[in-house]
Amino acid sequence: MRKIVGEKKKTQRNRFTRMCMGDALVNIMQQKAYDKISVSDIVKKAGVSRMTYYNYYGTKDELVKDYIEEITSLYFEEEKNNLKEKNNIMDYVHILFLIKFFDRYGKFFVTLADAGMYSFIIDAANIIMEKEYKDNYSTSDDADFLKKKTYELYFYSGAMVNVFLHWQKNGKNITPEELAGIITDYRRIS
Repeated sequence: MRKIVGEKKKTQRNRFTRMCMGDALVNIMQQKAYDKISVSDIVKKAGVSRMTYYNYYGTKDELVKDYIEEITSLYFEEEKNNLKEKNNIMDYVHILFLIKFFDRYGKFFVTLADAGMYSFIIDAANIIMEKEYKDNYSTSDDADFLKKKTYELYFYSGAMVNVFLHWQKNGKNITPEELAGIITDYRRIS
């Protein structure tokens, strides 16, 4: 289990340190296979000590998961500050916001996918759906409605991950606005 959970308050300073280690890992993964990367490689690139690394993580997988959690936390913070009203996650404004935000971390997500670590990405997308959006439907007593909405959310998260990765890998050959429009149009006809 990751040491930081419950043992250390996530402050701006340790967020910065942990994000530096995540950035370092992504950069190293551009040249070296994930299973060949050592803790020494990460701490050297990040400019931190081994003690700092082990203060937060026991494994590289824990570092990857924490990096994704931090990106997700930043997403929720920016969503709260930038989207005036809680839009439906499947509307154009929200989709465009999501695409533009995660585009900042596109290299990271493509690197994970190329390294066979797609499950880390899809797990994070599913957690976003569970945390942020499933609660919108939890007040309903209609079990069939809840089942339908749950499957709809998982369908949507998987589709968004695949579309986003395809867009990234194809050199972002259309604008975020065009991509959000395509997704929104598909949603309307389905």
